[in-house]
Amino acid sequence: MKKIIILLLLLLLFLFIPPVQAIYSYDGIPFRIASQGTVNGGVYIDGGHGLEFPPYSQEFDVPDGSIRWARLYVGIWGGKEEYDGWVQVDINGKSTDTVQLMGINDESTNVYCSGHGVYWVYYDVTDIVVNGENTVIIETSQGEPGNKLDGRVYGAVLAAVYVDKNAPEIAYKIYDGNVNLHGGGWSGKQENMNYETSVFFNDMQDQNGLDGADLTVVYLAGSKGLPDFLQFNGKQLGTTPQYLLDMGYHIGVTDIANEAIGDACSGSGNRSSYFDIEFFDVLEYTRADNVLTFLSGRDLDGDGEIEEDEGEDYLHPVITSLVVKRKTPANPMPDLSIEVEMDENSLIEEYDVEIPVVMGNPGGLHEGIFKIKLNVDGSETSANDAYMDASGVSRSTINWHATAGVHLLEIIVDPEDAVQESDENNNIYEAEVYVNTRSDLSVSIGNPVRIETENRPAEASSLLLIFLVIGCFRRKKAFLMAVLLIAVCFSGCTGPDTEHKQMDYHVPLVIKNSGEASAQQFDVNLYLDEERIAALQIQELVGSSSVEEELMVTVGEGEHILKAIADEKNYVIESDEANNVNEIVYNFT
Repeated sequence: MKKIIILLLLLLLFLFIPPVQAIYSYDGIPFRIASQGTVNGGVYIDGGHGLEFPPYSQEFDVPDGSIRWARLYVGIWGGKEEYDGWVQVDINGKSTDTVQLMGINDESTNVYCSGHGVYWVYYDVTDIVVNGENTVIIETSQGEPGNKLDGRVYGAVLAAVYVDKNAPEIAYKIYDGNVNLHGGGWSGKQENMNYETSVFFNDMQDQNGLDGADLTVVYLAGSKGLPDFLQFNGKQLGTTPQYLLDMGYHIGVTDIANEAIGDACSGSGNRSSYFDIEFFDVLEYTRADNVLTFLSGRDLDGDGEIEEDEGEDYLHPVITSLVVKRKTPANPMPDLSIEVEMDENSLIEEYDVEIPVVMGNPGGLHEGIFKIKLNVDGSETSANDAYMDASGVSRSTINWHATAGVHLLEIIVDPEDAVQESDENNNIYEAEVYVNTRSDLSVSIGNPVRIETENRPAEASSLLLIFLVIGCFRRKKAFLMAVLLIAVCFSGCTGPDTEHKQMDYHVPLVIKNSGEASAQQFDVNLYLDEERIAALQIQELVGSSSVEEELMVTVGEGEHILKAIADEKNYVIESDEANNVNEIVYNFT
């Protein structure tokens, strides 16, 4: 059901502002590939050391070799997702730019914010990191006058890939994200549950076999004494710590994220408040295609629910990597591949679509420019340059001026074969897609229905609405994927001579989308005698659908003109703009 929040503005003014697309997500930022490749060398991932107030200092000791890729990660506790502040990092005496932490309004591409303000911020530091000792100092807005951000630092992690011709050949994949695994939360009232997330390490096996396979995971916000689990290809990793047995848990229950670094398999590790790095030898379980699953809890007593003592309240896995050592060096060439992250709902006729393309290179290192090309129904439509660096990951877009109907798309990486590759057969993405016709909004006004109440001055009506507004603000807002409506109601446009004959009416509206494409984020304005008196803000109206709503207006007795306009500010691309207005003359008695 749609929920309407009625807002009274004391001034006859309503400003509609489209929502800002932010990086923040309560359930978290899914893992995505950060770096991959095949080198003679190694992958360094280390850090620590648990939640502390800034300034926060962390040392890193990077092995010898030519550093090809390096990324520094910093975890920060915000306290609440609504709080904002900043973080600033100094690495090896070089200061980075201050990064704003905006919580639910965050727009920074290098800031992953989820849950109740758990931040995971990354910096590309390939040109700053050196072999041997590296020092990082972190400052936040914690303690500033007026600052609400908690600002304590969970920890800092350095991930680096280095080349050493005397080292074994390895293949590696590094993923980052900030997933908020949770149950009912601290209040126990969180409706949606998010108990697990998975990462896929594909194409990792070697035909001559492997000599090693090392898995690394990093967590924020884990708590000692609350079980959590980690599975690799269905095999549970880690051992049951003695303290869980002492608490009454049985063998097989693990606590991977237990505020201690390096103790998941043996030993006591190093204490680290709300921060964990763990390392696993997974050679025995490694296949060509692998899946790693993080679980924040498990139904241990078989009652169908994960209770408070069966899992973490909140758990944020933020990094994972798999490094495999090959028995026989292959000295591989580069191997470009392609993945397309296309939302077919965004394919609208006569609309310039930007198709996101992720190009990977899990093979030998390659740095250089190559082309990507789009063919539609066998004909070249567009082409542009892309650049692959030592990370082995390149993200780009390719444009298409879409036309309605069914089309065969081919997106080709390196169509000119400028890059010599070990496998030329994985450079093409093919998909049959359907391009929707444009949205077509229309609105119609039904006959107003009088609300039977005693006549009273307009001021009394306004006072009643004010109390309604106060009541609405005390209620929790509901955000719906279907339709989110905000009704802004004003008293009618009447003069002193009609003040004693004010009446309340419900004005029915039908808003329709006759096109195929979804219409998103538009408003419907209602005018009385050319003065705007009410508005609906609609989050989404899917194609070939309609919605019926009522707006309450207060109006003076007599004949008045009602006019409704859908998408007056032209946010929606439509096939027909001429049917967005409906006007009637009605005698209010």
